[in-house]
Amino acid sequence: MTELRWTLRALLSHYWRHPWQALFLLSGLVAGVALWSAVQVINAHAKASYEQADSLLGAQREYTIYPKQGTSIKQASYIKLRRQGFTEIFPVIEARVETQQGMLLSIIATDLFALPTESGSTGVAVAGDNRAWLDFIQPPYQAWIPEALANQLDLIQGQQLLLKNGDLLPPTVIRSDAQQGWQILLDIGAAQALLSRDTLDYLAVGPVDDERRQALEEALPASLSLVKNQQALNLTQLTDSLHTNLSAMSLLSFAVGLFIVFNAVRFSLWYRQQTVKNLRLMGVGLNTLAVALLLEALLWSVIAASAGLLAGYAISLKLLPTLGSMMDGLYGAKMSSELLLKPTTVFIAWAMTLIGLLFALSLPMWQVSKQSVIHGSQLSSKWRQDKVSRKQLGILSVMLGLAAALLYPFIDSVLMGFVLLGLILFSAAWLLPYLLASGLAAVSKVTPKQRPLLRWMISDGWAQLPTLRTAMMALLLALTCNFGVETLIGSFRTSFTDWLSQRLTADIYLREQRPEIAALIAEGKSTGWLSDTHARMEMSTYWQNRPADLRGLVPTAPDTQTLPLAKAIPQAMQLWNESDHSEPWILANEQVHYLAGIPLGGSITLDTVNGPQVFKVAGFFYDYGNARYQFYLPRQMLLKHWPQARDSGIALWVNHLAEGEKNTSMSMAEKAMLKAGFAPGDWITQSRLRAVAMDIFERTFTITLAMNTLTLIVAGLALLTSLMAILQERLPQFAGWSALGVNRWEQLMVILIPLLLFVTISWLLAVSLGALLSWLLIHKLNVMSFGWSMPMLWQATPALALAVLCLSLVLFSVAVTHWRLRSQLPKALAQLGSTG
Repeated sequence: MTELRWTLRALLSHYWRHPWQALFLLSGLVAGVALWSAVQVINAHAKASYEQADSLLGAQREYTIYPKQGTSIKQASYIKLRRQGFTEIFPVIEARVETQQGMLLSIIATDLFALPTESGSTGVAVAGDNRAWLDFIQPPYQAWIPEALANQLDLIQGQQLLLKNGDLLPPTVIRSDAQQGWQILLDIGAAQALLSRDTLDYLAVGPVDDERRQALEEALPASLSLVKNQQALNLTQLTDSLHTNLSAMSLLSFAVGLFIVFNAVRFSLWYRQQTVKNLRLMGVGLNTLAVALLLEALLWSVIAASAGLLAGYAISLKLLPTLGSMMDGLYGAKMSSELLLKPTTVFIAWAMTLIGLLFALSLPMWQVSKQSVIHGSQLSSKWRQDKVSRKQLGILSVMLGLAAALLYPFIDSVLMGFVLLGLILFSAAWLLPYLLASGLAAVSKVTPKQRPLLRWMISDGWAQLPTLRTAMMALLLALTCNFGVETLIGSFRTSFTDWLSQRLTADIYLREQRPEIAALIAEGKSTGWLSDTHARMEMSTYWQNRPADLRGLVPTAPDTQTLPLAKAIPQAMQLWNESDHSEPWILANEQVHYLAGIPLGGSITLDTVNGPQVFKVAGFFYDYGNARYQFYLPRQMLLKHWPQARDSGIALWVNHLAEGEKNTSMSMAEKAMLKAGFAPGDWITQSRLRAVAMDIFERTFTITLAMNTLTLIVAGLALLTSLMAILQERLPQFAGWSALGVNRWEQLMVILIPLLLFVTISWLLAVSLGALLSWLLIHKLNVMSFGWSMPMLWQATPALALAVLCLSLVLFSVAVTHWRLRSQLPKALAQLGSTG
């Protein structure tokens, strides 16, 4: 034990004298752990929120009462049910309001005194004191806002938020309660006053037994229906692919971080080779040395895992608002604004860190064990070892490539798809050293013999290649993923924008149909501002154990006639409009085709009020951003099979006789709607709806882009650490060159020219590999994950942007290296002189 203790002290003393090497070692581990743990914290937080989705503000919600017609429930219906003794019922309003800056905020409102408690009784189920509850339910009311959202809105206690329509929210109280997420909590009376309405969105039902449920169903008026709440299961199913994507990206970031670790560990052992040699000459055995290095790795793993978890937690806090807004917009998932770090995440982060360190230590330790205690020059030996390593990596690369080719025909899940991507990426990464050596040899051959200085600078790349190759592999992975994801996002953005322009053709969308609609339409026709309308209906159901929506469309409506179809049989819309078939035709979104495996012209069976009904699929329509299955039927067909279907709003087309009259027509329409009794929040314009959809789209990929950026930073660190390693390793040679008259500019070129060549080769391979990656993401992973198809749109701009980024990384790294060279060269020259 004494021998082990002193051996460990001797090895660790190196970092006291060279703290920057400890910094480089930690940078890769901390960066990798931070990115991985950030995603794990977010995923675990999201899944915990899904598990609580069947609860509402701390109250269990087993059933939900929805209106069959329209989108709201009369308050009198709720009061009547409560008076009949159904105290398990509590009212809910969910709405969105817009701030002066154009930010959309979600509002949830209920009656806190009506929430069923855990014991089943009725009362306040939200923590706090009685005075706070009384202030909450009495004018001027209160708006309970989570702290993170209040900070985002720059709100302080007691301040009232001004909305775009000029209304003010009640005074702010910064607090958050169970399942509130990023929503603003209001009393039901405050929400009705703010929204100028006296109706409710739905009624939530607490725990009830079968007898009580049956009694409730019998007591419900004909306009209402009772639906079993399965939101927790729905959200888990719908978001599984999204979280798998995030986890895969975080693992890639961790892998890129390991390249830094491999470089740092290898270089630290090389720098301590004299220490290792002295220890072995003093009688320290290889076993003792190995145990000491393992203990060192254990120490670094604890430090790196702790720092990485702290950094990851900070990153997840930054990403949480974006993810919360995206999940709400895409899936209707309400996520809490408070994060928790689970013990399992801490343990796995430490275990991954330790395994990564041991993996990085394995090859250098094996090389140390094969070296003699007394050995000569290591330079030629190092080059020979590097040549053997390149050959071995090349063989492994071919093996991974063959495995990817054999696996490709059998991809049938998102997980298998990411395994394929991993095989391709690491096959390319392990082939890169061979390509770098080949490129260096080719350039050396074509360099004119009349330029001996240039030939020397290029040939020096052979000495740099053993140290730079791991950094180049890390850079290749980061560039490939960045380019592939940028191409995916660019293709999706173009397809999504084009689809919105085809789907959102109406000028105004009223959120609910009310009796005033008929008078509004008549007035619009008579005054000339109204061109056309489309009143739609919808019905929520389950199909193949997943939530599905049925929508009834008017066949003659403008947006129905221009419905963009991804695939369709001949005369699909004509057959769809005909209803005199034993197996009527139906339109389905692409998710039904790709996720459920239904072919064009295939049959599906849906449960109707008259029993199971078989429909034949006439076509599949694009449905970007929808996580649910969706079916379109003619309106009359929907009412025939599902008379309980409810109205889902109405679209209005404004009559633009000339381009200059557009604003006048819109102004007339808005005045008419206000005159008919509609409030500004009851409708949304086409431009605003597109802006909201694009905002959700951008938020969807914000996390992906953030992960890409952080991965590139990690790759930049790998490049910097490699150059620092080269500088330290070859400082005596730089001193010798300086003594021979080689100026600093020429010394800088010795580092820069081979590096530019290696980075150029890596960039060219990354662009080609990124195109393949984006093709797989768009045509395989994206379809299997979300059921959306789109064309791949390759653009040169992202590739050129990556080239500029690579050049910037190179120049920055070389500048730092040059600064270090200037500061250390005098000492190296002095040592060279004393040695001589």
